[in-house]
Amino acid sequence: MPSKIPDRADLLEQLRLANRFVAFWVVFRLIAIGSLAAIIRWDGVLQEPIVSVTACLVIIGPFAMELMMIWGQKKKRLEEIKETTRFGDLDKYKLQTLFRETLQKLRLPDQRISVFVTNDKSLNAGALRQGRLFASLDGIYLNRQVLHKLEGDEIQAIMGHELGHYYRFYLAGDRFRLLTLALGILIAIFVVQAAMLDDIIGFFVLSITSFFFWRISSMGMLKHGKAIEHLCDDLGAQVNGIEPSISGLMKIGLDAEQRQLIELELLARTAKHEILSQKDVLAAVEKATPFGHVADNDLYESVEQELRAKAKSKQQASLSGFLQYLWEADDSDDEDYHDELQQRARAVNQMQRLDWESLLDNPREVRFTQSQVEKLVEMIEANPTHTLFRLLHVNDGVHPPLANRILYLWKNRHSDASLIANNW
Repeated sequence: MPSKIPDRADLLEQLRLANRFVAFWVVFRLIAIGSLAAIIRWDGVLQEPIVSVTACLVIIGPFAMELMMIWGQKKKRLEEIKETTRFGDLDKYKLQTLFRETLQKLRLPDQRISVFVTNDKSLNAGALRQGRLFASLDGIYLNRQVLHKLEGDEIQAIMGHELGHYYRFYLAGDRFRLLTLALGILIAIFVVQAAMLDDIIGFFVLSITSFFFWRISSMGMLKHGKAIEHLCDDLGAQVNGIEPSISGLMKIGLDAEQRQLIELELLARTAKHEILSQKDVLAAVEKATPFGHVADNDLYESVEQELRAKAKSKQQASLSGFLQYLWEADDSDDEDYHDELQQRARAVNQMQRLDWESLLDNPREVRFTQSQVEKLVEMIEANPTHTLFRLLHVNDGVHPPLANRILYLWKNRHSDASLIANNW
């Protein structure tokens, strides 16, 4: 059921208040860093460097892992993409033009920030601005699948959203990440010395310390993350209007639904077989999913072919023997896993899904006009217990449900756009 939809002005005020005391928190961190540095026994650090380094790694591990995943991700800057590479009807020059137009329409400064295209098959994007220490990773990230499945104006809406994260709508304290890391490192060393920990118990205590440290550090985003996401959606809609933005959101939801249904069906069909693990099935779906549009039947066939090939290589048996085994094998011992899959499948089947495709001129082409958006909003509001997509949502506390994002854009379509345009 959609929650109360906020007003643009209220969200801007919420973010302004959240950033009002950033100077205080910076000073507080500096004082805490100085105090810890004064009471830590640095001679002990030199005498037991392995313990101290291990403590530091435990604390900064989550942040380091996140950065390593971004650094190791297959990606290229727009200007580094080959001349012959195409993304549907787009090439790198058209994408550069779309990006420049987005900056101009939103009146954002052209600071030559990096635009990365990642080799990812999910409809998603991101933005990163960590500062000088990790400047090579700063920029906006567009998954390659976005460029294949979305139209130019929809891509610009996503660009505008990510530029909102980069330039305008963020928690100011997060831009002082180096201070946070320094504070975490000193806390780790202090805990080790204060509790005299150098065994497995010490590692456990450090892990708990790390958990609470990052939990406390992320409280601001958990509190204000949904407001930021709404405002970034809002900025993206200023590029070409709410229709492309909402069409893009609906395509994202539809793509996620299609992928989840295929994964659930194949996981259920292979749950009782010893050859293929859950990891094998998910990897097969990822590998077999092409860039661009594909019919459900063709996608199922591609995934099943990938599963057959994977199982054949693991079993070292004939294809016919594998197929007979795959569909007729005895139950495995993992009954809990099978029960979990059945529960997930039941949860999906019990969802009451809105027939929003009936609003479109062509159900296979997800493009909403203003009148169709209005009817979509009416449908959502008239059926608060129904869902737009059969998706098992994972509430990360930051991203609002798609229905709420659509209702927010509709509600604020006539609000004073200068509020969001000048908020930087």
